[in-house]
Amino acid sequence: MSKVSIIIPCFNAGDQLIEAVQSALAQTCPGLDVVVVNDGSTDARTLEVLAGLTDPRVRVIHQANAGPAAARNRAVEAATGEFILPLDADDKFDPTYAAKALAVMQQRPDVGIVYCDAMKFGAATGIWQLPAYSVREMVIDNVIFCSSLFRKADWAAVGGYNEKLRHGMEDYAFWLKLIALGRDVVKLQEPLFFYRIQASSRTTRFMEDNSTVVATYAEIFRSNLDFFARHAECLFEHRFRLYRDVDHFRHRYGKLDRVVERSRWIKAAGRWLSGLVR
Repeated sequence: MSKVSIIIPCFNAGDQLIEAVQSALAQTCPGLDVVVVNDGSTDARTLEVLAGLTDPRVRVIHQANAGPAAARNRAVEAATGEFILPLDADDKFDPTYAAKALAVMQQRPDVGIVYCDAMKFGAATGIWQLPAYSVREMVIDNVIFCSSLFRKADWAAVGGYNEKLRHGMEDYAFWLKLIALGRDVVKLQEPLFFYRIQASSRTTRFMEDNSTVVATYAEIFRSNLDFFARHAECLFEHRFRLYRDVDHFRHRYGKLDRVVERSRWIKAAGRWLSGLVR
């Protein structure tokens, strides 16, 4: 059995997939394998790249398009590693990420998720600023990116990724399941993961579709009712803090809004008077 399996779901990733696989194979962690799941790619360049993955440490699995959650589950099923490290096909790892995350897991059996600081690259650069992990933050929204180390046994215990989440956020729902098991979370204070920023991506398209966003979060809530019920205070504290913030800004900027509206009326009246004078 390998110590760590890096799993890479892939859908029309083209040359970006080469960079992802190379960064996976460059890991200093011994006893590592890589599982790539082609989730029904139709792009000719992607299929060419997949056919060229001949390193014996890499296995390529083909399936009809079923979404990222199903592709991740298929990859984990095939993985030989005791520990799983997901990597999206357009992102990259620092060579030491798997080894450093594994060291934490081996030293602390109470830990179920290890992640790190992340650097953005591509259309934007710099540190990816995410709120610090806490259960309270996770109740409100996800603060752990998908490329985080976890145990295959825990994946099996919670039933894997929720395949109903075809459009995204499957990692958020999965982390909630692991946290609900009582697993601790550790963040490595180093930028060991590189997150590609693109003008258009699965995430940006998802966030632009309000009905899909609502349906996705509703499914996450329904499938984690015990977790959210246990931490209901966090939800309502957040809700009423938002109410207070809105009231504060209305009070502070309400007068300014009225001045702006009055200014528009004055300008319009001036233009009307100018027309009469002419």
